[in-house]
Amino acid sequence: MSSPGAALALAAFALVCACSPAIAQTGKSPAPKTGGESAGMYSRYTDESNVVSPKYLGKADVDVLAEAELMPALLTALDQLSRYRRVESLPRIIRVPHARIEAMVCKSTCSALAAYRSGEGIYLDERLKPETVLFDRSILLHELVHFLQDVHQQYADMKDCDRWYHREIEAYAIQKTFLAMAGSQVRVGYSARESACDGSPQATKNLPPS
Repeated sequence: MSSPGAALALAAFALVCACSPAIAQTGKSPAPKTGGESAGMYSRYTDESNVVSPKYLGKADVDVLAEAELMPALLTALDQLSRYRRVESLPRIIRVPHARIEAMVCKSTCSALAAYRSGEGIYLDERLKPETVLFDRSILLHELVHFLQDVHQQYADMKDCDRWYHREIEAYAIQKTFLAMAGSQVRVGYSARESACDGSPQATKNLPPS
C-alpha cells in the first residue's frame, strides 16, 4: 500500500492499507483488522460462483512456482491485467516478521501482511508463501502493482489522499481479477468513504504504506 494523507470512496483488493483504513468483516470469511480510523474496509470472502478460466497469466496460476520464477510470472500476469508496460528492473522482496509490517502499516496490532515502499522494495510478512499459496501470491501481485504505479508515475499529479485512494482501488481490483482468473474462490474487496479525504489536516497525515 502507498502512503499519503487519509482515505476516500468505494471500490475493489489485499493487503494492506482517516487516515489508516480499518479492516472489517464482509462476506463469509472473517476479514482482518488494521489500526487507525475507519476510513475504509477490506474484506476477504469466498465466491462460490463459477470462476473465470485462467488465461494470459503465464505461470502465475500454477500450484508451485520456484522463487526465481515468481516475479517474472507475476509481471507476465500484470501485462494482461493492467495498463502497465513490462519493466526490466524489479523491486526487492524483503521478508520480515509480522511485527515489522504492523509497525510500518498500522503503528499498532493489525493483520496487514505486506507493504511497498518506494526506493526500498516490497516488505512481505515472512509467514506468507507466494511460491505455493495462490492467495499469498495475489498479495505480492497487489504490492507489485504499487511498484508499477511508481515506475509509470500513475496518479502522480493528484493530491496525496486522492493518489493513495486511487492507487489502492486499482491494486485491489487487479488482485481480485487475478484471483478469479487463477481459479481461486477466495476474493478480496475494498471500500472507503469519499468523505474521508475532506482536506482537513487530520485527513492528510499518517497514511500507511500500501
